[in-house]
Order: sequence, then C-alpha cells, then structure tokens
Amino acid sequence: MSPNVSTPVRPVPKVKGRPVIGNTWEFKKDRLELFRRTFESCGDIGTYRLAGQDCYFVNSVEMAHEILIRNGSLFEKTDRFRAFARPLLGDGLLTAPNEDHKRNRRLIQPRFRTAVIRNSARTAARVAAEVAGGWADGEVVDVRREMVRLVLGVVGHNLFSRDVLAEADELGNALTDAIHGFDSQASALVPLTIEWPTPANLRYRRAIERLEGTFTAVLAERRAMAERPDDWLNLLMECVTEDGAPLGDRQIRDEALNMFMPGHETTATALTWSFHLLDRHPRVYERLLAESDAVLGGRTAALEDLERLPYALQVFKEAMRLYPPVYMFSRQATADVDVLGHRIPAGACVIFSPYTLHRRADYFEDPERFDPDRFAPEREAALPRHAYMPFGAGHRVCIGNNHALLGGQVALATLAGQVRLSALPGTPEPVNEPMVTLRPRGGMPMRVTRRTGPDAPGPSSRAATAPAPARCPYPHAGTAPEGRAGHP
Repeated sequence: MSPNVSTPVRPVPKVKGRPVIGNTWEFKKDRLELFRRTFESCGDIGTYRLAGQDCYFVNSVEMAHEILIRNGSLFEKTDRFRAFARPLLGDGLLTAPNEDHKRNRRLIQPRFRTAVIRNSARTAARVAAEVAGGWADGEVVDVRREMVRLVLGVVGHNLFSRDVLAEADELGNALTDAIHGFDSQASALVPLTIEWPTPANLRYRRAIERLEGTFTAVLAERRAMAERPDDWLNLLMECVTEDGAPLGDRQIRDEALNMFMPGHETTATALTWSFHLLDRHPRVYERLLAESDAVLGGRTAALEDLERLPYALQVFKEAMRLYPPVYMFSRQATADVDVLGHRIPAGACVIFSPYTLHRRADYFEDPERFDPDRFAPEREAALPRHAYMPFGAGHRVCIGNNHALLGGQVALATLAGQVRLSALPGTPEPVNEPMVTLRPRGGMPMRVTRRTGPDAPGPSSRAATAPAPARCPYPHAGTAPEGRAGHP
C-alpha cells in the first residue's frame, strides 16, 4: 500500500447511470450537465461511469490542492488522453509523463523571456488591428472565425515569425478536424486507435498531415537561415539538454505543435465568449470602450500600456471564468491515494471541470453574473486558492498562461478602440459545444460598427470614466502568475 494511503476511508458517492454504458451517452450528449449533476448529487467528489471506467469527478479547492499540488507527483496525464493526443502532439509538454515534463519544462520555460513577451504584445496589437481593419462598417462577421484568424496570426508570428493570415482558414479547419477527431475518440464507448479508417479518424489523420507539412517546411527554412529571428521556434532550437545536446527535430516539432494548437484554440475561444458577454452587458462594454479611448485614443496597444488597461484584462479573465476554454482536464492516479478521507485507486481517472468549479456560489457570489470587477486586484487576491483555474494548477499549469492573458488583454483593448460588435436582433443565446475546448456551436455572427476611420467616431467624453491605472500584470514572463486565483 502506498505511504500516502491512510485509513479509514469513506466510500465515494456514485451518480446514477444506465446499464452497461453507464454515463457514456450523457457525457457525449451534454457533459457539462453531467458534471453539474454529479456535483449536486455527490458533493465535492463523486464518480460517473464512462466507457466502462469509473471517473472520479472532483469539484472543490481543497480537492484540487490535494491532487494537483500536494500529491501532484502521483497523478499523471491519463493513458486515454495520451493515446488520442500523441499522434498530433507527440511527446510535448501536454502529453509527456511527469518526469519528462519536468525535465523539458526546465529547458523551455526560462526561454520565455521578457523580450518575447514584448514581441507578443506588439504582434497581438498589430494583428488585431489588421483583422479588424478588414471589417466594413455594418458588416456581419462570424466572430468565432475572426478570432481564430486573429490568434492564428499572432501565434504563427510568435512561433514561426510567419504571416499565416492568408492560410488561417485552412489551418483553422485542419485544427478543427483534429479537435473533432480527438473528441470523437475520447468519448467513444469502444475507443478505436487512429489506424481504424473511420470518418473521424481519416479527418484527424489529414489534419495531422496538414499541420506537420506546415511545420516541416518552416523548420527546413529555419535550418537554412544564416540569421534566425527571435521567436519561439528559435528558442526551442537554442535549447540544450543537460548533457549539452540540442533538441532533435522531433522534439522541436512536438513542443512547437504543443504551443501552436492549444495556444490558438484557447485564446480564440476566450475572445469569442468575451464579445458575446460584452454585447449582453452594455455597461461593461461602455466601460471597456472608455478605457481604450482614454489610454489608446484609437491606436494599437503596446506592452507599456497594459498597466493602464486593467479593465480589459478583468473582462478577459471573467469571460474565462464563465466560459473557460479548457472546461475539463484529467489526471490518472499512479498509486492508491487517500484524498480528504476518500480513496482514489491506482489507475483511476480523475476529472476536473473549471466550468463547474467557477460556478460554485461559495467561491463566487452570484456566480452566473458577468462581473469583471471580480478580478480587480484586491478582490482577485481574496479568492480561495484554486477557485479560478482556467490554466490548470500545480506543476503542469499551462506554460503559456501569461501569453494567453497578454494576448487577450491586448486584443480586447485594441479591438475596442476600432469597432463595436453587436449580436443580430433576435439572436438566441449561443449553445455550448464542449469538445476539447468550450466553443459556441455554429459560430457567433455579430454586426460591426466601426469606431475609427473616415466616417467613424473617435475617442469620446466617455474616456473620463476610465478606471484608474493598476500595476502591470506581467512582472514574471513565462512563469505562473502570482496571486491566489488558482495559480501555484
């Protein structure tokens, strides 16, 4: 028995399911409702049955601390996640076992230096302005598609120093196919390996070939360069192992795609939900516009502006509270572990859902309400540790968390200075599509009203209501953010 195990233990409650298939159909049909029901019927820990396996659903800050922090070394990424993700992501940081993850993260994280953060801010502002500049006054755009284009443009430049806007739709479609393929496998009653020629697998394989083709071409070009640009790919190429050897092409490929795919998908999704929430809450939108007008006056944001744009960051964080792009993640116990009086057996899958956790009324007052002031510095500092974890927590917290926050803040502030996006009259509330990330099903059509340009209004007297300056939110580039809002 593991030294982490003590007795006595209490039985873990179980949510009701169907014979044979358990809760697999519920998971495929509406997994967010399954999570809610499990929490309501079982409390902080309960089990549901998925594809013949008991999944331990945990939903409290205390449980998160015990599993992700105190006993983090005893919980790995699940075998099932690796089986479906490795064809695309290889052995990068998202899929690597703990020991490899620790070694590789130690190599990569210091390379996320302040100069790269500065370049990221500049790129995010430039691409946001370029994308918005292509929208005509009164035009209806699919905000989901446009945010994918925007963030692919940013990540493509940060990672490869390459303008991918021209191929953003093609890359976005390939990434969507990859996500559909992964999700289809992860929620299947009888999982099939990628070699089986199912329609989902064929799309998944084509997506992998498309993405690998792009990366192979970029890496070959980079190897031939006499002078290399200061981007994330170059940082990976400069990394050396403890014995002084450079990273091989395969590892560079894996880490690059681990940055490229999650880096675009999560930020684009969070921005999409941000504009939906802003449109539904005009006073919040007016305050964001006023802040942008006062600080930027219609120009693009720079790194030096960020401490004077705190409300843009608060809006982005609150959008990720209500609609966390990574709405669930999993771990697998490598030994029997007792967690606050309940035993999690070796091999068991543990599920966390930031979506459900972020809606606990004892952590967030009136949790369904969109209130960016929750993330004013003094209120954010008062949140229970791990109550807010859109980037996970513990030693596997997302390495790109600061880049995501920075990109979202800069994009919101820059776009607010140029356009206002409004839902079409009679548009119903978007339907959640929880796959690998929490997308709005069917996109998000919105109408553009230009705020800059020959015929558009410029900064107005609303600027007088802009919030007071706050500290710069990115003092430690490339590390987990400080504070108590769920980040170790």
